[in-house]
Amino acid sequence: MKRAFAVAACAIVTCQAHAQSSVTLYGILDAGVQYLTNADKNGASQWSLASGPNQPSRFGLTGREDLGGGYAAIFRLENGFNINNGSVATTTSFFNRFAYVGVDTPAGTLTFGRQGSVQFDKTVLYDPFYYASISQLSLNAAPIATFKINNMVKFQSVPVAGFNVDAAYSFGQQLPGSNTAGRYMGIALEYSKNAWAARALYEEARGSVTGTTDQSSLVDRRASVAGAYRGQILTVFANYTHVMGDLHLSPNGDIYSVGAAWQATPFLRFAGAAGLYHRSFLPGTPKLFNAMAQYFLSKSTSFYAIGGYIINSGDNAYSVLYPNPTAIPGQTQLGIAIGVDHRF
Repeated sequence: MKRAFAVAACAIVTCQAHAQSSVTLYGILDAGVQYLTNADKNGASQWSLASGPNQPSRFGLTGREDLGGGYAAIFRLENGFNINNGSVATTTSFFNRFAYVGVDTPAGTLTFGRQGSVQFDKTVLYDPFYYASISQLSLNAAPIATFKINNMVKFQSVPVAGFNVDAAYSFGQQLPGSNTAGRYMGIALEYSKNAWAARALYEEARGSVTGTTDQSSLVDRRASVAGAYRGQILTVFANYTHVMGDLHLSPNGDIYSVGAAWQATPFLRFAGAAGLYHRSFLPGTPKLFNAMAQYFLSKSTSFYAIGGYIINSGDNAYSVLYPNPTAIPGQTQLGIAIGVDHRF
């Protein structure tokens, strides 16, 4: 009898604990017909069905358990995939976008695992295209090598008088005898109140050790400031990033971009952006222009037309498609996609 009572009591406690927990499945399915000029070394154009011209297709799980006293255990697992054929985005990891666990506290959120860099966290909302594959991302202010980072500890504070802090440290490759191989550090300070927002950040990434090649003594440093006005109808954005160091994830220099979005009706949105990359020691200044129209059929589904045009010069080989280079250095490139985006 006592054992039966204990089992029943345990079941009740478990049910109550589960009642305070939640797991959510979410995702984005995005595909479009895409046209691209100068798609190969012969300068030929290309028509294709593209996965994620607007937003990368993905699915994920988030979980939260209330621990009481303003504390909660959290996790996130997210995988990107190619909607054209169902393949995963990378073959080296399944949850290639996010895989972390952590704790929400009254002071902020502490997380451990594979996460976005500080640049990733604090630039997406300063981009009217929200990191679309055809966007100002192609200028490499946030290089693909530091988009998502392994072995990271991150703290994101709650807002205090409109200010919040984002600080991250990655242990890199975690090689015996090397504390610098693949190491990442970043910190950002942001102010956000009503329709106005501004942020400043600094980050550095060390080179990795691959076989007999050791680039752990090389470093890529980036300092950036951005501002935004987010009105109900009109939003305006600006971003500046200074690249320095000797790792050269992208050339040393200065990246400038501005953009705006107009909510013409509750269902129709237009966005545009322009940017350039002034490279310190290399000839040529890549210039990139983007435009987008999006019609919302519902809160979850929209049709869009998105395009980009890049002007390369010298040995520049930037593409309108992030993070791919063009096949011919010095060539202009036009990319246009018409597609559908569904979120769940």
